[in-house]
This record gives sequence, structure tokens and C-alpha cells, in this order.
Amino acid sequence: MQVVRVHCPVSANILARLQAGEAAALADDAVLSAVVAVIRGSDVLGAIGPYRGVFELGFGLESFVPQADAVPTTGRAGEAAVVPTVVVKSYAAQGADIAAELAAIAAAHPWEVPVIEVGQVALAG
Repeated sequence: MQVVRVHCPVSANILARLQAGEAAALADDAVLSAVVAVIRGSDVLGAIGPYRGVFELGFGLESFVPQADAVPTTGRAGEAAVVPTVVVKSYAAQGADIAAELAAIAAAHPWEVPVIEVGQVALAG
């Protein structure tokens, strides 16, 4: 299978609400809700067997140092920034064409260089 991981910046409030299990917070962040909408609206991304719209959320912090030529959404050139981040992970069948979904996610993402990972995994069972 293909695995897709999208790193989404969120506010500390949204992160705390999600960590507390408040699923409604998904709709309260523009980037996160856009990524989820792409997955839920796709027949290929988020498809595992008879299930659609499958995704998982991972919570954490992300750090980076923008260089002089960067145009960061958060932070300033030359200074380390740390931002609350939610990683949205989903799956698609091996060989499935997910180019349109990846383009839609990238278009909704605020970062100059969105972190969208695509890899290969095997599900047990």
C-alpha cells in the first residue's frame, strides 16, 4: 500500500482539543479540515478494503530554522521556530493514482514547502 503523511500546523488550542479527544476540533482548523475533506472525498486515498475516509492523527511539535530566502508562515529567518503539528496519515492501494489528492492537499497547505510524505507500507493480516 501507499502511505501518505501530511504535516499540518495547528494552534496550541486545536492541538490540545484534539489530544483531549474532541473530534469537533477537526472542523475548526482550515488546513486540517481541508486535508480531511480531501481524504473523505476520495475513492482512492483513505481506502482500505470496504472502508473509505480512513486516516489517523499524530500529535507533536515541529521545529525548523527559516533561511534568509525563506517566506515562512511562522517564525523569522535565522531563528529556530517550534510549532504545534498534527500529522494526518492515510493510505491508498499500491499503484493507485493519488496525484489529484496530493495536489489538492498541497494547494490547501500554508507552508512554502508543505511536508507531504508518500511511501510504501505493508499492512499485517
